[in-house]
Amino acid sequence: RAELLTKPPSAAEDVDVAIALDTAIQNRLGTALEAIRSAKIWINIDHHPSNPGYGDLVYVDPTAPATGQILFELIKSERLPIDHAIAENLYVAISTDTGSFQYPNTTARTFEIAAELVRMGIDVGSVSQQVYENFPRRRVELLRELLRTMRFEGKGRVASFSLSLKTAAELGVIPEDNEGLIDHLRAIHGVIVAVFFEELPEGKVRVSMRSKNEKADVCAICQKFGGGGHTLAAGAR
Repeated sequence: RAELLTKPPSAAEDVDVAIALDTAIQNRLGTALEAIRSAKIWINIDHHPSNPGYGDLVYVDPTAPATGQILFELIKSERLPIDHAIAENLYVAISTDTGSFQYPNTTARTFEIAAELVRMGIDVGSVSQQVYENFPRRRVELLRELLRTMRFEGKGRVASFSLSLKTAAELGVIPEDNEGLIDHLRAIHGVIVAVFFEELPEGKVRVSMRSKNEKADVCAICQKFGGGGHTLAAGAR
């Protein structure tokens, strides 16, 4: 999947409008932030409760299960056309943001939108295969190494694993390979909170957290370290 992505420029560019989607805090834009920092107008569309409302035009709906769902509603409200490519991308955005329609904030409206997108002609089987069944071998080898570092704390209610720079270099992994691996920890019976520690250059550590119980608010924890996200899914560095 990562091979299909276009890497953003890292050098500053002359940009009129910058649109940040599903990005709780600006520094989550990574290298793209430097390229578009001078944009004359910033549009911020998101559903993370921790989003501080940065930008000139802000649309943040914490009740929405996916930013893709917000975009669908905006497009429909403006009576704009949805071609096949747009429908496919909206479906992927909603599917991935809701954990394949499994997260507790998924609503009946989410399924209604998905059904409408399917009626527009997208091939669910093909899309699902591309998104969920198309991982490079190095990602499976990465999972094997991560499971070797797996630890349990708090009587088995907290599970974690970690990735060092050395291991990442040896396996030749890229950041996109880590996506979703933390769910293997969350899926373990008895685990309430899952944590993934990833060593970064310059002595930094990226932390991803997932929770099965709203009483274990991982967003509140990550915000203490300059991060954010949702009650059940958050991150920091």
